[in-house]
Amino acid sequence: MNKFLKKIQKINSVEKAVDLLYLHVDKTPKLEMALEFSIHAHKEQKRKSGEPYVVHPILVAAITAYFSGDEAMVISALLHDVVEDTIHSLEELEQKFGSDIAHIVDGLTKIVEIREHELIPSSSNEKLISSALTFRKMLLASIDDVRVLVVKLCDRLHNMLTLEALPREKQIRIAEETLVVYAPISHRLGISSIKNELEDLSFYYIYPQEYKKIDKYIKEQQNKIQVHFNKFISETTTLLEKNGYDKDKVQIFSRIKHYYSIFMKTQRKGVSLDEVLDLLAIRIIVDTNIDCYKVLGHIHMEFKPLISRFKDYVATPKENGYQTIHTTVFDDSKIYEIQIRTAEMHQVAEYGIAAHWKYKTGSINTFAPSLKWLHSLEYTSENIEEFYENAKCDLFSEEIVVYSPKGHTFTLPRGSTALDFAYAVHTDIGNKAVHANINKLKKPLLTELASGDIVKIKTGPESIARCSWLDMVKTSRAMKAIKLLCSSRNREIDLISGKNIVDTVFTRISKNITEEYKVKNLD
Repeated sequence: MNKFLKKIQKINSVEKAVDLLYLHVDKTPKLEMALEFSIHAHKEQKRKSGEPYVVHPILVAAITAYFSGDEAMVISALLHDVVEDTIHSLEELEQKFGSDIAHIVDGLTKIVEIREHELIPSSSNEKLISSALTFRKMLLASIDDVRVLVVKLCDRLHNMLTLEALPREKQIRIAEETLVVYAPISHRLGISSIKNELEDLSFYYIYPQEYKKIDKYIKEQQNKIQVHFNKFISETTTLLEKNGYDKDKVQIFSRIKHYYSIFMKTQRKGVSLDEVLDLLAIRIIVDTNIDCYKVLGHIHMEFKPLISRFKDYVATPKENGYQTIHTTVFDDSKIYEIQIRTAEMHQVAEYGIAAHWKYKTGSINTFAPSLKWLHSLEYTSENIEEFYENAKCDLFSEEIVVYSPKGHTFTLPRGSTALDFAYAVHTDIGNKAVHANINKLKKPLLTELASGDIVKIKTGPESIARCSWLDMVKTSRAMKAIKLLCSSRNREIDLISGKNIVDTVFTRISKNITEEYKVKNLD
């Protein structure tokens, strides 16, 4: 992935861009026609860097091909700016390339990105509204075809790779929007490789000093880290061979945590770089699901595990389709994070929903991420900032998995309470919740849940308006339900107060004038 993106960054000619595109997708008559059409449509246009503008859509198509290989998506990437920036219409594209491609391009055109001349200063209060508008446009455009989102993420990735040509304030503004809009969506689609790149590129422009500090630390420690890695990988390889695993069938990779993730860890935990425990990680790729557990058993028997850091996403996948066993172990006073997965799980972890098109055979499609979150967002909200804040809660957070007493799984943002769980089960259960039983112990509804908790909600006969609890829940569903219930309850209180005021004003005439003079509606 890194080699591919570095190659992308160096390309500034049409010929080299085309060569790269055809390395990752089969040359077909339809694709060649789309390429020629795009080159002709953008022939007079230049980018800020001075290179021909058409280099951008060709490289976006190359990135799309790298992640999906779907011809319709690659052609849509080639044509994604044609309707927006040239004289050609959507109807013309439909005639030439068919309704499927026109449909994707239409979705991409509706996500009108903030153009450079419209960029709002980073310090402006308007930037949240602007990002929220882009965010909602993206989700609305893709609700009936998620391919729109995949192509849009590839488009933004190329924009971030070529951000150097812009002035500093525009770099920051685009990077901020990438971090709060595009990276979370790529996470929910399960495309971790795009998410990590977008986060690191944004981090580079928004916090350049912090980025340089981490970069310097990693480079200074590179040799030392590699020595530790090599030793641990050698020990792990020997361990698996000793237990009957063919070294040609088990792949072991090493990795260093990506920079933005390291930065967030130092901020969240309040620790220095030296104190970040899981800088070092290895990934073990095995043949079958059961091999994941066998390898885990051998590793735990050999190295001392940190049980509190163990996560099994094979048995309980994340909503975005991610499946891997995570464990952390001690070896020679060093701490290593180990990820164990099959080759199919690895493809889904790297490519997310794009793997659905990239690998069209076999059981890979059974790993497709759930898009329930995309369809369940409240798109009708007139308050853009409110929509964005609510949706952000669901998109940004790390996830936990909790269970109902019958074993049904619920994925919630980290920090969710028992009340969030109640609303995740059903709005009525959340409204009427009285207390929770967490792992068979009676607990208050605002108790924070941990991954693996079994939660049962006890309800009462009436809905309870908990207006002061609004800031204490984590999920948009809980927030929305509490607001609705409180709004209804406040209206009832207002009507009673109004009735009392009128009755008081007219006490000299009647003790209860609103009862004597009946009205159809107290409003």
